[in-house]
Amino acid sequence: MFGILCLMLFSCKESDKPIMTIDQVNASWQTAPIKGVKNAEVKDMVMAFQKQWPTNSVAMLLKDLELPEDQQQYISIYDQGNNYMSFAEGSDDRDAESMSAHVWQRSDSHQLFGITFSQPSSAVKSFLAFYDYDPSKGTLTPEAGLANLFTPSFKNVEVDYTLPQEGDELIVNEYFFNWWEALRHVYSWDGMKPCNPKTEFSGLDGVMETFNDNYMTYEMGDFSKYALIDIDEDGEPELWLSTDDEEYQAVLSIVEGGVTLAAGKDFKRHLIFYKGVVGDAGGCGTGCFYARYTKLKNSAPELEFADMRNYDFELEDMVDSYSMNEEPLTEEEGQTILDSFGDSYDPVVEWRPLKVAH
Repeated sequence: MFGILCLMLFSCKESDKPIMTIDQVNASWQTAPIKGVKNAEVKDMVMAFQKQWPTNSVAMLLKDLELPEDQQQYISIYDQGNNYMSFAEGSDDRDAESMSAHVWQRSDSHQLFGITFSQPSSAVKSFLAFYDYDPSKGTLTPEAGLANLFTPSFKNVEVDYTLPQEGDELIVNEYFFNWWEALRHVYSWDGMKPCNPKTEFSGLDGVMETFNDNYMTYEMGDFSKYALIDIDEDGEPELWLSTDDEEYQAVLSIVEGGVTLAAGKDFKRHLIFYKGVVGDAGGCGTGCFYARYTKLKNSAPELEFADMRNYDFELEDMVDSYSMNEEPLTEEEGQTILDSFGDSYDPVVEWRPLKVAH
């Protein structure tokens, strides 16, 4: 069952406190240490946590693990060798509560205890609490400095935390309702805490193939950072990728698992942003200028508009040729669409590191 499963028969004294919601625990866990922890073992820490901050999921886990494996009702894991425990009801019910816990060995002879809870119907949805365990005192002390280890990239997002059953990596998944995809943030272990998060995006391979077909990439490095930007202001973000030197960039529309390259930047083209529109423009040869725009609606491309400007030697002037979704438009129609975009703007975004898998 999900790797190495070590089951032990044990009982725990029920807490004298009433069961708390995960919102109540989230608001309380930093306020007091937990004393009387017998040793640096995940079971003892979970039981001590339950006595101080009793939750339904931990109570169900401890009761389930008292039963033989073939009689257990839930997805209950106690992996003593890896100092890991977890519980899930295996239900899509939004009131279903799940949890997991892990103990890391710190380089100062202390331990770091992490415990996370999740419940879709709660206000907090999920949270992760950290405690330092001092074996000489048998005390778990809240690690307030790690309370905000992860800051969501965007306001309209759900987050869950995956504690390691094997190894030391902490994984934070950031889910966007319209994407059907997640940003996966992987934290390494530095001996004292999870750190140096690297973000992975599963749809990157297909993006690179399209980007290589449409942009000049022969001197390009990997996309090494990302930002989220809501171009059409629908409450769902677009994904903006960049190389470290920002010479190559891609803006992606992501809807229900579909990833579309809306616009890009290379050494010949630059990005242009309007409200609801993203485009790229640049030279296409002597006396030639090309601009392509993608208008978004509900995060998806609604139309693609192009403006090809060529120098007419007879008129001694630049002449525009417009098209929409590759169908030609008159000059008047094209100019009307271009004018409807309004004024361009320069977005201010927060760049975060992106990990590229090879």
